[in-house]
Amino acid sequence: MEKVAWGITGSGDYMRESLDLMKEIHEAFAVRIDVFLSREGEVVLKHYGYMQEIETSFENVHTEKGPNIPFLSGKLQMGKYKVFMICPATANTVAKLAHGIADSLITNSAAQAMKVDCPVYIFPVDQKLGTVVTRLPDGSDLTLHVREVDVENVEILRKMRGITVMGQVEDAKDIIKKCCSW
Repeated sequence: MEKVAWGITGSGDYMRESLDLMKEIHEAFAVRIDVFLSREGEVVLKHYGYMQEIETSFENVHTEKGPNIPFLSGKLQMGKYKVFMICPATANTVAKLAHGIADSLITNSAAQAMKVDCPVYIFPVDQKLGTVVTRLPDGSDLTLHVREVDVENVEILRKMRGITVMGQVEDAKDIIKKCCSW
């Protein structure tokens, strides 16, 4: 069975869609998805009431203790995972990757994976200028204004060797299908 490392950062925006897609991929392709949460990813999952769902849906769920704990970067470098998927990715994670900062589990693991040509795919939540309406845990709407600097950082990622920016959450399905030979 192919294994995919899936990183989740602290974005409430697109979290529901990401979780639904992860479960669909797991079931449709019988791929093992090991979930790696940033510290803030865990906070957001709990805030939205999704933590128990992710823990019961996936056998291996790990929360960041430090940039190398759990030792995801080593597993990516040794070929234990076919791909590293980061979805959803906050503007903070995107900015760090765009500027070479590898001080968290997700950014360090992505940087190390890129060094050995392990494919890294990322879905940044802030990709286009304008306003975005997202759903809060209580079901109400929240209007966000995407900053120019966040869009610029996504463009930097698009030019980086070893990382592919996904335009939408659903792109992950085709990527996993292609990468894992189905």
